[in-house]
Amino acid sequence: MTQKLICKIPSSSHHYEIEIGSGLLNFQAQYLYSLASRFAIITDDKIASLYGEQLQKYLASSGLDVYLFSFPNGEQYKTRGTKELLENQLFEKKLGRDTCVIALGGGVVTDIAGYIAATYCRGVPLVMIPTSLLGMVDASIGGKTGMNVPYGKNMLGCIYQPKKVIIDLSTLKSLPKKELANGVVEMIKHGLIADCKLFEDLENRSDQLLALDSAVLEKVIFESCRIKKEIVEQDEKESGKRRLLNFGHTIGHAIERLTHYSLPHGEAVAIGLLVESYLSVKLGILNQKSFDRIKKILLQYTLPLRLPSRFPIQTILDAMALDKKSLRGQPRFVMINAIGSSLACDSSYCTHVEESLIKNALHWMNDDLCCH
Repeated sequence: MTQKLICKIPSSSHHYEIEIGSGLLNFQAQYLYSLASRFAIITDDKIASLYGEQLQKYLASSGLDVYLFSFPNGEQYKTRGTKELLENQLFEKKLGRDTCVIALGGGVVTDIAGYIAATYCRGVPLVMIPTSLLGMVDASIGGKTGMNVPYGKNMLGCIYQPKKVIIDLSTLKSLPKKELANGVVEMIKHGLIADCKLFEDLENRSDQLLALDSAVLEKVIFESCRIKKEIVEQDEKESGKRRLLNFGHTIGHAIERLTHYSLPHGEAVAIGLLVESYLSVKLGILNQKSFDRIKKILLQYTLPLRLPSRFPIQTILDAMALDKKSLRGQPRFVMINAIGSSLACDSSYCTHVEESLIKNALHWMNDDLCCH
């Protein structure tokens, strides 16, 4: 069964469909034909062999003019250099404004391919086909694109909405369990900030989800996508409510940067969710029972909740200074006051925390979550 959501951006006339189901990859030619004359599939080298070559062959057999471009797999390749390399390859094929970019892959691919679509020939149509759980429930929805620089994660990019998001659940069969768990972290986050029922479903059905039970997967992915798209519809440009989606990411992104992206995004954000929940407990906003449930569910999904080493507190603070929610170089945090309920401190949906409390939380992280 195929389910559909419509993401409506009120500030523009742009609406797009999020289609969720199994076996969708081989039923897109007619839709794509209406978008452009030529097509550039952008993916990484792993997904190219798993699904990219297959998709190119299918689209070509349907009469479409389609090219396949790939780059090495991994967060460390989400860089200016990779973007330039791919753009040059598109130019060498003489692809112009009549081209549609198809982003096929996980979050790294959707981020960088989306940024290329936004800037290539001043903007060409974009279709997202996420193949990782993280890509499905987070990176492909909402129009965020970007790349990493030495100063931080996703520091360059723009918001550029796709024409369509195609979520083919059958691609999850090739996903390692570790990568599946990384995607679950973003669904847990959605439950924590907005929907206690989703959180409870994830608590109660972890074995089924990790076993790729199709009915359970489809239900929780649909609900997670619904939460993300409803928040994006209210705040496309992240000037207010959309910041809630950054819960766990202030610390999570800092950890990613300090580990040179050797720690996967999901594992880093899982630590971020726990430490930022700890902050809420110390502020008297969140009760201990809820904190314990958050830690338990992260462990249920086999997330290690372990830092590779201790980090100097000032180094972590410096890494957080360029977080997109920061104000005058000081980090701000999203706070939850219950499972399924975030604290709207004001219209910014995030708040400053006294540095002494932040340091206390970071000391706790170093002491309790370090593997050494």
